Amino acid sequence: MASAARKIPGISVEVEDLLKVQGHLSGLSLSSIRRRSSLRSGARETRVRGRGMEYEESRAYVAGDDMRTMDWRVMARSGEAHTKVFAEEKQRSFLLAIDLSASMFFGTRYGFKSWAAAYTAAHIGWLASLAGDRVGGLIVSPESHHEIRPGKNKSGLLGVFHHLAELSDTRLASSNTSTNSRLNFLLGELRRVVKPGSNIALMTDFLGIDEQTSELISGIVKHNDMTVFWIHDQTEVEHWPGGHYQVLLDGEKTAIEIPASESRSWLKDWQLRHRQEIETLTTAFNLPFIPISCNREISPQIVQNINLL
Repeated sequence: MASAARKIPGISVEVEDLLKVQGHLSGLSLSSIRRRSSLRSGARETRVRGRGMEYEESRAYVAGDDMRTMDWRVMARSGEAHTKVFAEEKQRSFLLAIDLSASMFFGTRYGFKSWAAAYTAAHIGWLASLAGDRVGGLIVSPESHHEIRPGKNKSGLLGVFHHLAELSDTRLASSNTSTNSRLNFLLGELRRVVKPGSNIALMTDFLGIDEQTSELISGIVKHNDMTVFWIHDQTEVEHWPGGHYQVLLDGEKTAIEIPASESRSWLKDWQLRHRQEIETLTTAFNLPFIPISCNREISPQIVQNINLL
């Protein structure tokens, strides 16, 4: 039975709710993102990034067959020469790269950033699946990381949903107080496992962005298309009223008092620098950039921002 903690609106992630997201996608597609990506890397149909062929079956060897496609295993079992038959692979892999670092388990109203990332992933994952792509994922949290290989018949997408729900439940019950960003770890793993020619949707708050982030993304987008979803709380983009705040520092809760005058200076400077770092990164690689607030319903934001690309 699900624990009560998993039922907290805006924090809990339930597989059943992620499945229901499909019903909110009427009239929406990823075509605008694909067109934007094609401006950077060429049209999808003419791009050569991998073999583009998928094994279908083996048949008896016929004189003139390419020796490189010989099926040596079948030949060893049967004693007769066989060759592999390949079908053109029409489906592309679509990876949902989801950063669930400690900073993502935060939100001042409506929902946590981790919750917003999960529902953003559900929207984009469903759109990719409905477009015929094989959906998989890579998810990192403070405690673990999970690779879900792209699968047929929505199996990969469902695997992503189950991991997101489990990680939500685990994090709520966790005593792990690590505050380190795992963004670069996620990107490193993504570069290791992604196959050339894939589509990637990256969901993160970018609170761990640095020079290594740019280097890792540079290596990934050489042979793949990436769309960036900046998951943020409004406190990362708007003025904080002066007042009493509780924060987590080095694993311990502490209280700080922010006078109204000071909150308009150092905080505004940090917000501006952070936004500029993200925009500089996405502009450098011409990546579609979609901001998503955890303080509002996700579906209208997805519709609005995809239509603006």
